[in-house]
Amino acid sequence: MDALSIIPPIAAIIGAALTKRIIPSLTVGLLAGAFIKAGGNPITGVVGVGEYLASVVADENHAYIILFLFGFGALAEMFKVGGGISGFAKTVEPYIQTEKGALLSVLLVTPVTFLDCCFHVISTGTISKPLLEKAGGSKEKLAFIINTTSSQLIVLIPFATTYLGYVLGVTGSAMSQAGITGSPYVYYLASIPFNFYSILMVLIGLTSIFWSFNFSFFKLAEPSFKKVPPEGDHDSHEAHEECEFAEKVPPRIINLLLPLAILLLLIVYLFWWTGQAKGPLSLWDAILSADYEKAIFVATLATIVFTAASYVIQKIPLKELQSHFLSGGSEMLPPIVILIFAWAIAGVTQDLGFNSFIGNLLANSFISRPLVPLTIFAVAGLASYFMGSSWGTWALVMPMALSLAAITGANIALTIGAVLAGGSIGDNLSPLGETPVLTAAVTGLSVTAHVNYVLSYGIVAIVLSAVLYLIAGFSLP
Repeated sequence: MDALSIIPPIAAIIGAALTKRIIPSLTVGLLAGAFIKAGGNPITGVVGVGEYLASVVADENHAYIILFLFGFGALAEMFKVGGGISGFAKTVEPYIQTEKGALLSVLLVTPVTFLDCCFHVISTGTISKPLLEKAGGSKEKLAFIINTTSSQLIVLIPFATTYLGYVLGVTGSAMSQAGITGSPYVYYLASIPFNFYSILMVLIGLTSIFWSFNFSFFKLAEPSFKKVPPEGDHDSHEAHEECEFAEKVPPRIINLLLPLAILLLLIVYLFWWTGQAKGPLSLWDAILSADYEKAIFVATLATIVFTAASYVIQKIPLKELQSHFLSGGSEMLPPIVILIFAWAIAGVTQDLGFNSFIGNLLANSFISRPLVPLTIFAVAGLASYFMGSSWGTWALVMPMALSLAAITGANIALTIGAVLAGGSIGDNLSPLGETPVLTAAVTGLSVTAHVNYVLSYGIVAIVLSAVLYLIAGFSLP
């Protein structure tokens, strides 16, 4: 039975590679595992699928993550009708006259748009594109900065993002499957310095704002701002199928800044409150002991209520708010479904003896402990590039990566960082990735032109990251 435990995740990975669709592939993997568990009985197998799905949804921490993701998507969508983004643009426009200023405006907006990658791309594009057009700057470089500060920067932010809830979900499930104890949030915090690819891409992006450089062997060019028709529609990514930006009220920057400030303050307070409830602890120890899933969800829910109430007082129609609440939450249904199926596959593979199988398999394996982070980075990078989905890659690779790390004794935080880094490649460089496609559409580039531009920088970051994972694998205990 142990040897058969590899079939569900392998079936899901092969399916994703062939179809470029993660949800059907996870379904196939779960069905395969349930049928094996049922001894080949199709009726018992189908019933088993339902039982595994029901059990993971019934888990309290899983339920908080699901509700948080829906609520966060709804909140980001509600911000779009409050006039906050246009208010921000109106405030900064008089101070920006050059290409460098227009590019820096992306960074200026980021502290109020980092909640979600889609929200960030649309908001920064809406603000920065007209500023860059007025300055006659490089549209390709603007798209590069927007892409990098979305897909790469947001995954490094340890609070108040849609990425955080999702990463905690897949990490916690994978830790449980691998028999690793501890807090998923603490491990995530420890992994941030080891997300080498994302860190390098952010640094390269920041550097390119102040110094014009390119890699001549890739024959890059930075033509001035000119119209290029977008290259078709994109429908292959699961996290945000459609994002439309439409503000319904006059510019009001306070409608963005005040709810955001309340959200961040509530998250910090509830981290402390849920942590100190476990005993007399210092501020930092209480935060490290927090019920993160509960705290983030409750903070999001309270912010939604406050935001809706303040918008209604400003005579924004309740019907409009309800519509955006539901559409924003619905945009998060694909990652929610991915999480639920990933949790269920983790459960069935564990029941089939996945850990013991991997342990026996690696007893004489050529993959030694120091090579685990580099191997995981390579596998996750290839998977994410061909799928175009960081979310899907993390769900598929994290369980295998942590099982491998637990068995070989590899550094857990380093391994998590390698999974997150490799998974981020697709959402940065792949023509199937949500961020490249959405960025290209917002800035008026073709997807091919944008991906070719970013790819040159990405290859440099990939090579440097591989070297760093090799060094860290041998250096860290």
